[in-house]
Parts: sequence; C-alpha cells; structure tokens
Amino acid sequence: MHKCALFIRFLYGLVLSCQLASILMSGNALSPLTLDNLTEANVIGWENLAFSTTLVVACTLFSTFSDIPDVIYGWLCVIPVIFLFHNSALYEFYKPVSLVICEHLTTWKTRLSMSEDIRPLKKDALYSDNNNNPFPRKKYNVIVIFVEGTSRAVLSPSLTPNLWGFMENSLYFTGYFNHTAATFRGLWGQQTSFYQMQGGAHFTHDERNTFAKAQYDKLDLTHLPTLPDILRSAGYRTYFQLSNTKNSRLAEVLDALRFDRIYTQDDVPPEQRVKWSVLTDLSDGDSFRLLWKNVQELHKSDSPFYYGLYTVGTHIGLDSPEIKYGDGSNPYLNKFHNMDAQFGKFLNSFQDSPIADDTIIVFTTDHASFPTPDFQQLFKTKSPYFVDEVPLIIYKKDSTKTGPIEVSGRNSLDLAPTIMDMLGISQAPNMFLGCTLFDTDCTSSFDHLTTIGLEYYQTERHHVAPAELTPRMERKVENIETFGDVMLGW
Repeated sequence: MHKCALFIRFLYGLVLSCQLASILMSGNALSPLTLDNLTEANVIGWENLAFSTTLVVACTLFSTFSDIPDVIYGWLCVIPVIFLFHNSALYEFYKPVSLVICEHLTTWKTRLSMSEDIRPLKKDALYSDNNNNPFPRKKYNVIVIFVEGTSRAVLSPSLTPNLWGFMENSLYFTGYFNHTAATFRGLWGQQTSFYQMQGGAHFTHDERNTFAKAQYDKLDLTHLPTLPDILRSAGYRTYFQLSNTKNSRLAEVLDALRFDRIYTQDDVPPEQRVKWSVLTDLSDGDSFRLLWKNVQELHKSDSPFYYGLYTVGTHIGLDSPEIKYGDGSNPYLNKFHNMDAQFGKFLNSFQDSPIADDTIIVFTTDHASFPTPDFQQLFKTKSPYFVDEVPLIIYKKDSTKTGPIEVSGRNSLDLAPTIMDMLGISQAPNMFLGCTLFDTDCTSSFDHLTTIGLEYYQTERHHVAPAELTPRMERKVENIETFGDVMLGW
C-alpha cells in the first residue's frame, strides 16, 4: 500500500477514533478544553483513560490496515470538505484544534502590546458606601470551598440534603454564573477576579519572568494583585488545599497566587487515604477531614486566616469511592451525594465548635457542571454551553441574612471583591474585573461575560447565550486574558 494512502487512512482513523472516544466519555465531540487539559487526563480516572486510549489506538490501527478500498477513504475525507459539512468528524476535529492554536497565537501576538487596556484596571477601591452588605464587617476567618464542576441544578433536598439545609440557613445567590472554565482558569480567576486565555501553566518560569517584567515596567506594577496578597497586607495568613500532589501543574498554578502554604495529598499518609480504583487523588472525605484537621490548628493563632479548598470527587467521569446514592447505579448521583455527605460531616463538626463564632464559610465551585447528555437529562438542564448557574452560599453563625439574593446573570469574577466587602477591606491596590455583589454603585463590563479562551458568552437572569462583542471589546478581552496568562506565576 502506498505511503500516502497509509497516512490518509491513519489520519482519518485517528480523527474518527478521537471523536468516538470523546462522545462516549462526554457525550460531545472533541472540545478545546479537552486539548487544553490533555496533561491532566488522568483526572477522569485510570479506567476511563485506559478505555479511551485503547479505543483510539485500536480504531486507528483498524482504519490504517483494513481491507477497505483506498478510494472510499478518499471520498470520506474529500466530501465533508467539498460540501462544508459542519457536523462531520473532520470539521469537529478541525474546529477545536484551530481554536487552541488561535489561543496560543493570540497570546504571543498581544503579550507585549496590551498596556492600553490594562492600565485603566489599576485602582484602590474595593467597594463603595452605597452597599447592601448584611454582615457586620470585621476580620473573620474565611473558608472557601470550591467543589469540582457543580451547577446549581444539582442541589436538591433529596440528593444534597446537607447543602440544601445549609443554603436555607445562609445567604445565597441566584442568577450567579461561572465566569470561565475549566479548573485551572476557575480557581485562579476567582481568586484574582481576572481572566486567562489558555488556562494552566503554559509558560516556563523564565518566559513568565521575561514577559511579566516588560509589562510590569510599563504599568508601574510590582505584581498582579491576588486575593492572598490583599489579605496578607491586612494581617491574614492564607492557605489553599488541593486533592492532588504538590508537584502537579494545578499546584504550580495555585502557588502562583502566593499563598503562605498549599496543602496537598502529600499531607495525608497513604494508609489513611480512601483507596480509589481509578485515581490517586484525595477523596472528598479525605479532603474534608484534612480541612477540619488544619482549621482546628490554624484557629489557635491570634491572626485571622483564609483557607481555600478544592475537592475533585464530582469530576466528570468519576464515581464515588465512598457513599453511594440509592442502589449506587448512577455515578452522577453517587458522587454529588457523597460530596454532600462529606461536607455535612465537616459542617457538623464546624457548628459544634467555637471556630464557628468568628469564621465565615463560602460554598461554591470552580465552574459549572459539564453539560453531557446524561447530566442534562438527569438534572433537567437545557443549556449546551459550559456556562451555567452555580452555587454561591455564604454562612456566618447567628448573623447571616437568610434567603436568596437575585444577581441577574453576574458571575464569579465578583467572588473576590465580595469577600473583601465582608471583611471590611475597602482599600487596597487591585485590578479586579468584578464588583462585590453587595455594591449598588460599582459596575463592571465583565461580570456578565464568561470567557473560555476565545469563546465568549453573555449571562443574564437564568439565561446564557454566545456573546456578540464589538471588535474593540473583543480585542480588549483578548488583551486582558493574555495579561492573565503572562502574569501567572511572576
């Protein structure tokens, strides 16, 4: 067989098998986020990863060496191109690959010429006097819980009874959306109130130093202010906890926020961890137990603390290794129910301790649930986008105003300013894109705009749609996203 024919067979088989694996795992064709997160593919579980890899290799080999005539392969490749079939395997492969390439090219193109859009973001004010904050402002301890990929539609009295009861006794928000996806962008962006183009740690340390130094010199900055930076200047100790190892890329990204310490699975002895058959990360039970252990120690100090937690157990493709729901046959129900149960155990310990007297709990997520067909059918959601209403619940013993606050499409860029508002930190150098959710004066051009790389979505009250940006606004957002990438870790 001619080498050119073999190559065409191989290429077509690879495209088809990648699309088939993506559809079987997520219910959707290949997406830019899949390509962005290939280095973190093990988070879907070893069994799913092994299945997908085996499927891709087997289908590609079959396509390459089968007895199907070459002319058929030729037409299969040519017809979708000639007739511009937008739902063909080739087009659905080309689309995310080209978008990821464009993200990288946009970052390199704009990285040294973005100061005109960045300079106006510098400010000192964090909230105004026209404000409906129901909390007595003081330096509370703060625990922020970011559970993996959880839309607000997941919460219910039967599936998540602990969270439902917690919400009913707390201040909570409706019409509140994720400002980005996936985890890298979500955790970094909510604690900087900023966007990223590519997500993750795409630059080497030396590249970030070179690019960032040029930008900081132009803007008269020493660093991009982060939530830990501002809290540290107000006398706080700052911590974050991850479910994976200290050498992971996610730990590198969180370390760039300059926490005093990052806790990981390495802080739990192997013999004390729940054993997963598909993953080496901490289970949700492990994560909440480590959180409670550390919080008890930190509370002994006179200095207030900020403690962020990320749990991975509700990730797409995973099932609960601990508590099951009903007959245990549905992984979605199992993992969300288990997360709720583990949170409930932590909450019971918290409420029975003096720590609750001076500590705020914020419960939210890194981003919305990925809208697989199974998820949409199970939770009765209709939006096909990776943008959805997400939970934001704030609890303070004896002082939380109960009931919902409708925020009509605002997004998680507003989390960091809202935390500053509750703590009474009104002035600090910052570049936050969002506003506190309690402020009636502050307006933002961004807290109704979700960006996932070069994909943009407008969020209104209980509604999401692709955003139609003016060329000037699109260039401005690209510059801000690129600035976020370049500043990461300097």
